[in-house]
Amino acid sequence: MLRVATYNIHDCVGRDGKYSPERIADVILEMQVDVVALQEITLDHPGELVNQLEKTTGMLAVDGTIFDRGVGRYGNVLLSRYGIHEQRLHDLSYSGSEPRGVIDTDLVIDGHPLRVLATHLGLTSPERIDQVRRLAGLLSDDLHPTVLLGDFNVWLIMRPFTELRKLGFMYTGICTFPTWPFPVLALDRIFVRAPVVIKSCSRHHSPNSSIASDHFPVVADMEITK
Repeated sequence: MLRVATYNIHDCVGRDGKYSPERIADVILEMQVDVVALQEITLDHPGELVNQLEKTTGMLAVDGTIFDRGVGRYGNVLLSRYGIHEQRLHDLSYSGSEPRGVIDTDLVIDGHPLRVLATHLGLTSPERIDQVRRLAGLLSDDLHPTVLLGDFNVWLIMRPFTELRKLGFMYTGICTFPTWPFPVLALDRIFVRAPVVIKSCSRHHSPNSSIASDHFPVVADMEITK
């Protein structure tokens, strides 16, 4: 059994306005995950944030921060308890919008190859449709077991996911945003394609996760069936 999660950490700034990587690390530890994708991470604060997360969680990090907002590099980070066999970073930026990217890694889980990707899609429908099309292009000729994690910023219609559904991906739909007063939008999702099967999935709701970010994490237990 493999436990994965996706978590938009809101730059480690909680609902109380406090910057606290320690609180984010506590939430990750609570979930007892093997792999977690983090979105909205900025590397401009005092201290080595990625190193701090690695040390606190005991996981290995893949840095997917891709551009500088003027205050530091910004983007995604993937944490894994398993060694990273290969890693790639693809640009998903859409003209006229904030740059976006996707971390693309190859892991080996108990002898099984597993491709894990982590991303955060754009704020407008045209850019999300374009970004999903490009993600599908990355995945269309690869039959390895695959997990795609991220904040997809889709809440009303599922049309942007059409290209991924055509490739056989199934996905979660648990509401994660906002953390207060209660979550009503399923922005954060986990996609899998057979032979990966999700056995259970939930929103991680705890005193820490209720205040550490404006998003709750999504956690899934899954198996590679062959």
